[in-house]
Amino acid sequence: MPITKQNVSKHELIGLEARVVNSSDKNLIGTYGTIIDETKDMLVIDQAGKPKIVQKTSSVFKLTLPSGEDIDVDGAKLVARPEDRIKKRVK
Repeated sequence: MPITKQNVSKHELIGLEARVVNSSDKNLIGTYGTIIDETKDMLVIDQAGKPKIVQKTSSVFKLTLPSGEDIDVDGAKLVARPEDRIKKRVK
């Protein structure tokens, strides 16, 4: 099943390009790179060879899907362990 705007929370995020478009930590806005790791509350983005840890709950991400489409995702909707989030039903 291809990743779309409707089902992005049901898929693996590691490997997707991400940009922080809004965050409570203003220093993180504009952080851009590839998602290299994910925990329940954090995304780790590889920015020019340096890992940046971004809290999901207080951030909005612009993700680039494999199809080339850019979508905005509220990080609060991604909060869960990746293996549990993928199993969760989308409402």
